[in-house]
Amino acid sequence: MGWRHSLNRIPTGIEGFDKLVNGGFPEGSVNLISGPTGSAKSLFCLHFAYNGAAEHGEPSLYVTLEEKKENLRETLKGFGMDPTKYETDGTLTIVDLGEIRQLTEDESEIDFRSIQAMIDGLIETNEVKRLVVDSIAVVGLQQRDRREFRRDLFQFGRFLWEKNTTSILVTECSEKGELTRFGVEQFIADSFIFLGLDNVKGELTRTIVVRKMRLTHHDIAVHPFLITNKGIKVSHDVKVSEGR
Repeated sequence: MGWRHSLNRIPTGIEGFDKLVNGGFPEGSVNLISGPTGSAKSLFCLHFAYNGAAEHGEPSLYVTLEEKKENLRETLKGFGMDPTKYETDGTLTIVDLGEIRQLTEDESEIDFRSIQAMIDGLIETNEVKRLVVDSIAVVGLQQRDRREFRRDLFQFGRFLWEKNTTSILVTECSEKGELTRFGVEQFIADSFIFLGLDNVKGELTRTIVVRKMRLTHHDIAVHPFLITNKGIKVSHDVKVSEGR
């Protein structure tokens, strides 16, 4: 939908996940990650950004609207992914909400326009290939008009497609069965990945399912995953269920 159709794949670097999606995200696509609190959404995205810089030399930009930059650095280091070298050479850039406001000289509530204004220059200057925005739910909570939120989100998606970056947008959901916070986010994305916390045989289990991915023959089963000392490890050959 507006993005440059490509057979090139952008691997996430997450063990087991890329096997579910034919090698990675389609190049230039806009992808959505959702799940409840504690489902490892940010860790998934950190893998994606770090792997781009460390393994492929692809300039990666991580925009956080909730966490402080230093917290994300410490998370990466805790899983053996030290970002220092890549931040120094410019292949990995992490920007937090405070910096967005400073760069745009706007102390008002954050919205998609101010995010776009900040990242537009960075994408061009750094020739960014991978982008994460974590989390767009922050923007939605500040916009009372849901139609306006959907319109602005769609326009932001078009901006990303035109930039031809491979992007991940993060949203959230409650544990009451909703897939996304506002019920519209999944419709603007080329792919939709859901991370869950499910009761499997009496134990709380982390799960992942690819609900959609355009131009991709992908697995649709629900798979368990672990968080190891190296980060996320998806059990691609084990199924919790046949999908949802």
